[in-house]
Amino acid sequence: MLFWDVYAYIRYANFVSTYFDIGLADYNLYYYATQHISALQFFVFMNHLSFFFPIVFAFYKLVGNPFSFIWLQNFFMAFTAPIIYMIGRLREKRVGFAFAIAYLINPALWGLGVFDAHLEGILPFFYMLSLYLYLKKSGFFVISFILLLSIIDTGAALALFFAIGLIIYELLKRKNSDKKMLKLLFASLLIAIIFIAAYWLLSISIKADVPPQLRVMNFFGEQQNVLAKPTTNTIGIAALFWLAMGFFSFGITSIFALLPSIFFLAPWLAEIFVVRNILFITPYMQYFAYAIGGLAGALLGSQTTRLNPKLIEVNVYFFAVLFLISFIILYHFPSPFSNAKVANIGIVANSVNTSIMAQGSITPHLYNMLYVENPPDEKPMWFEKLNYTTFWFKPEYIIIDRNLGDYLPMNSSEFNVYAYMHNNYTPYLSENGLEIYKKV
Repeated sequence: MLFWDVYAYIRYANFVSTYFDIGLADYNLYYYATQHISALQFFVFMNHLSFFFPIVFAFYKLVGNPFSFIWLQNFFMAFTAPIIYMIGRLREKRVGFAFAIAYLINPALWGLGVFDAHLEGILPFFYMLSLYLYLKKSGFFVISFILLLSIIDTGAALALFFAIGLIIYELLKRKNSDKKMLKLLFASLLIAIIFIAAYWLLSISIKADVPPQLRVMNFFGEQQNVLAKPTTNTIGIAALFWLAMGFFSFGITSIFALLPSIFFLAPWLAEIFVVRNILFITPYMQYFAYAIGGLAGALLGSQTTRLNPKLIEVNVYFFAVLFLISFIILYHFPSPFSNAKVANIGIVANSVNTSIMAQGSITPHLYNMLYVENPPDEKPMWFEKLNYTTFWFKPEYIIIDRNLGDYLPMNSSEFNVYAYMHNNYTPYLSENGLEIYKKV
């Protein structure tokens, strides 16, 4: 994980970070650090709700660096491995070591740390910690489970079905079920429902005079809208392969805890097959973190199966390497390179009062400026709900790096930056694909 941390930083420093949410995150953190906002607004992070966010903010204030969020995310991701090892060693040490190695080389998980920073990257830590405390029959399970619920509103559904899966797993033991743990699990299920209700109530009650990127979305309301009118995305052969990897990238032992495993993965599967959001089977984006239930199922199955531990170890390594090789063949990481873009961008960033619109991969380099925004990436109906239009922001400069592969193309049908600039901006600087436009 230290290697991926360094690699991620090199990508960031050299303007080859592919996704743009780190830019939005830094804008979020800097805005909160410099402006007077309501106490409830501190639970809003990148249009999501998070009761865990004040911890992220405190770390940012301490470090004062736009890369601090990635460091914090990757810290939790790295220390998930020892927890996985401790779970596996409940069966045998070699089993725990195999699962920990499989986790560390899993491209879908370390891709979270390489490509961007998201609260979803913290979910696996508390998910696995909760599983470990459950298997150890510890009352601290509830505390870990509450922390899992607190990370992000979208993760609450993951925690809810995790609790349901564990209840089913416990009930399947029949005479061997632990009544104390069953009570704790049902209490956790109730807590999950309370958290979901709290997230929903907050999402419709927080009214703040903040930029559009920092206004909370009603995630559960949005899900209802999508269910009423699903997308037309198709599930192709490649998508089915990544779906299989969500189930079996940690081996086939999940079939020995099949019913709980299905519930663990239910939120992930619902997004793929019901909402038809194929981003959830893109193995380098944050959404693959919701497939962590596949690992939990494999670990549970390894505890109950009578398979020889050596056979479990071989099967875990086989699928882990298969997933890694498949990813290397089908995807590639852009090579970091050195350039003078920071100096060129610094030409326009001569004052904290300068207003700039730039791609997400550029905005973190301007993190000490208040008036820096990304092009909007949401659909028109979103603009209507937030009561602003696509032309809400008229910056002094627009910075475009044509070498960057952003999540949203700068000339998309939803927001065309070139049409936006028409008759309003004139070329200011152009060098090696970096273009800066100044407002007329």
